Amino acid sequence: MKIFTTWSRFAWPREHVNLVGVAIALLISSVVLLVYQALSLRTSLTDDVSVQALVLAENLTASAMFRDRDSTADVLNSLRKVPHVESATVYTPDGQLFVRYARAGLNRQEYEERTLSHLRNARRLSLDDVVVAAPIVHNDQLLGNIVIVATTGSIKMQLAQYGCFLVSASLCSVWIASLVMKRMRERVSRAEKDLEYLASTDPLTDLPNRRAFYDQLKARLHKAGTAKKNVALMMVDLDNFKTVNDTLGHGAGDELLKQVADALRNVVRPHDLVSRIGGDEFAVVLGPDASRVRARATANRIARNLSRPFVLQGLESVVTASVGFSVYPEDTVEIAELVSNADIALYSAKSRGKSIAVEFQSEMTAEAQRRARIEADLRKALEQDALEIAYQPQFDCLSGRLLGVEALVRWTHPSEGPISPAEFVPIAESSDLIVTLGRWVLWRACRDAAQWNACSKESIHVAVNVSARQLRAETFTNEVCNALKVSGLPASLLELELTESQLMSNMAVGIQAMLELRAAGVRLSLDDFGTGYSSLSYLQSFPVHSIKIDRRFICPLPNGGQPIVTAIISMAHSFGLRVVAEGVEYPAQLEWLNDVRCDVVQGFLTGRPMPLDQLLAIMRAADAAPASRGAPVAARTERLPVA
Repeated sequence: MKIFTTWSRFAWPREHVNLVGVAIALLISSVVLLVYQALSLRTSLTDDVSVQALVLAENLTASAMFRDRDSTADVLNSLRKVPHVESATVYTPDGQLFVRYARAGLNRQEYEERTLSHLRNARRLSLDDVVVAAPIVHNDQLLGNIVIVATTGSIKMQLAQYGCFLVSASLCSVWIASLVMKRMRERVSRAEKDLEYLASTDPLTDLPNRRAFYDQLKARLHKAGTAKKNVALMMVDLDNFKTVNDTLGHGAGDELLKQVADALRNVVRPHDLVSRIGGDEFAVVLGPDASRVRARATANRIARNLSRPFVLQGLESVVTASVGFSVYPEDTVEIAELVSNADIALYSAKSRGKSIAVEFQSEMTAEAQRRARIEADLRKALEQDALEIAYQPQFDCLSGRLLGVEALVRWTHPSEGPISPAEFVPIAESSDLIVTLGRWVLWRACRDAAQWNACSKESIHVAVNVSARQLRAETFTNEVCNALKVSGLPASLLELELTESQLMSNMAVGIQAMLELRAAGVRLSLDDFGTGYSSLSYLQSFPVHSIKIDRRFICPLPNGGQPIVTAIISMAHSFGLRVVAEGVEYPAQLEWLNDVRCDVVQGFLTGRPMPLDQLLAIMRAADAAPASRGAPVAARTERLPVA
């Protein structure tokens, strides 16, 4: 900013300096050209006069030999036709004047003085008259000398004309240069303004960018520190921005960001600062007269105002926002720590749900540090193969036959003991660890499934959850095929579970990956069905074999939620899809699902997640008791690993 201001102050004087420089350069060039032209013209005149002197000396041989003054005068008078010859004089060998010719108007005394002066002071670099002498010789005998004096008046006239031309050309050049410099200055000025704008402004939303945000935040904190007042910093992040970008296109995403920027401007006061500091992340600075109460109210108002439908390309899209804020100097006096605190509060808001505002609390720092520690330890556990997999059985609802299991990752921390997947999986999803973790679970599950299918009479498939980052990877299909090939597990016994939100984040890539996996023989399942707002409308687009009803719909059964579950089962069967009900915990739920012809059940009632050894024991027991296979699950729960 200071550089641009300084440049603007000195731009006009610098233009004058440039013009003066151009004028001086043209002046020097003109002088050099004039000197060169003068030398050229004088040299040319000297050569002409020298030729004339030699010719006259040849013609004067006879008259000089016989001392014929009249003939000599006649020859010299022929010079009247040469305009630049001022005088011509023939001298005897001893230097006495023999005959002279002078142009009209030049008296004798003046003629002699000028001739002698020219002979004594003839200079090549002057504009004085040119003096040339030539000997009159016959048979190597000197008969006399002829001296011709030529005037340089024509040279002076030509130089004057040439000088006028150079002056005119120089003035024209300076004028043209001034016009060019003026236009260049205007363009440079516009470019500087554009650079200054781009350096401090987000061109899409016309809000201050990250750089300007930090500059203004620093200034506001300094002002607040001097006046002993408060500044509130809020971080705002859109929850469903990527979904809008992928489903409606980047044009709709840009339009959404503009509307969000306008909404934020309308929420805060005119002197508060609203900035866009990232793709879908905004920052709001209140103060330096903001209290914690006002900050809390403003944050909640932002969350409410952004949790409404936005009209994008003629369609209404619901985009919620999470808000986290921190207050200076109550929470911290350091700018970096203030931003970090607001980010920590934002992360807490996103983890608690959508459309919520959370203020920073000191204990959140410990939570953030724990997340960082969990991430580092999880990375180390993956490198050391220190994770385990638990398998939860899935039973045919009518026959009670064990159809498959779902692979669930488990982690026992060396110092903290078992850590819930609900804690470490979201941490892995927020980093690149989720890809490594998903790959590890896939390979381990394929290996274990190949082991139990080798010793079991029935074919038992394994279901593995897939993250969105895994699905978007170009090599994911090859990784799945390699895991199947190395383990020896048939592709039909591997089922990959994908959530609707993962597929909706990038439908084109998701559907393409699903088509490739289905072509390879892998079974596909849509997990947590019904939790997304577009499940029914997009179900026909997803090439899946089965859907899994989310446990939130199973939990109220059989006293509530029956219409929704009945509709889902009926709709899935009409599409030829198998239905899996997860979270079955009570016999009444199981009996009701059996009555509405649900295909597969999974939950604590029929079997908790268990290690591989326990699963193998159940399989061996099932193989040893074939008579029980035909009984419904409701009649067999006493023989299953019930919670």
